[in-house]
Amino acid sequence: MQIQRYNLLLECIPKSPQCVSVPDLKAKLSSRGFDISTRMLQRDLQSLYDQGCFGLEKDTRSKPYGWSINAQWRGGNAKVMSSEVAEHYLLLEQLLPHSTPSDVKRSVHTKAEQALKRFNGHVPDWLSTLPKPLLKVNVDTQLVAQIEHAIKHKRVVSAELYRVLYDEAHWLKFAELSFYNLVEQGGVLMAHFMVGSLHDKCYQMPIYRIRNVQILQKTRREPSTEQLKTLRSAINKGMPQEAINLVVKVPNHSAVNQGFVELGELIDKQHIDDKNVLLTYQTIDTEQLTNELFKCAHWLEVIKPDQIRRRITTKLKAAASNYQ
Repeated sequence: MQIQRYNLLLECIPKSPQCVSVPDLKAKLSSRGFDISTRMLQRDLQSLYDQGCFGLEKDTRSKPYGWSINAQWRGGNAKVMSSEVAEHYLLLEQLLPHSTPSDVKRSVHTKAEQALKRFNGHVPDWLSTLPKPLLKVNVDTQLVAQIEHAIKHKRVVSAELYRVLYDEAHWLKFAELSFYNLVEQGGVLMAHFMVGSLHDKCYQMPIYRIRNVQILQKTRREPSTEQLKTLRSAINKGMPQEAINLVVKVPNHSAVNQGFVELGELIDKQHIDDKNVLLTYQTIDTEQLTNELFKCAHWLEVIKPDQIRRRITTKLKAAASNYQ
């Protein structure tokens, strides 16, 4: 009852610079079928104001005091941010990929700051337990700009690539590389390219393993459909791309169940109990999928298919043996 009263009360308060007095607010509430004493209304307003997470402002320059919602907190005719919306903004900020445009990041960050105030500065427990990105890679923006320029203008480049040969790391000089795409994978920016003028395979490599790029006055090679298949095969380590029904057990409040992380096409959802849900996806069996599922293994359980469950179990046993 108190929550309903608070929600209705906040909806009746205008955004600044407009304000409303307690008598006027009491009349507004009464017109909407909600009668409340002046003293209780004053206590409610003061309680919401003291919490500091609803954008509520009090003008004490004259009596009766004027009450309003900060204009930065409430835009247009929008209502005060609900706890569900606040959770979504906080989660969205965590899941933004590095390649997100800066203006979008700023907008989401602003909303997330407002959302954090909604919880008095404390992130909800289920959000704080979400897996964080394991890698934080410092990207050379000038290098990325050079590769983007080469891709846009279809130019060949020379560059040095970081390679490990017989357990020793070396920077190897390549006279001709044809970059044709940049993608983000697992939080790491990857470059797709072909080598030389005769080699048919396509490769991908993290940007941080590339240096000393020089753009040449020569048109790059364009990969064919068949050559692109070799790249997908290499990424998946030769694993056949088999269509499967993936069944996973996840917490109700997980990023997967909230729809922020998709493991394929969702075809079924079953609530097991108050805490967990069973999700079924149509997807492709790839090495990347196995790796993503393994990274979530402390809160996500693969139920089917058995081959993926066995792979993750093997990885977990190997990881456990390293810490015994």
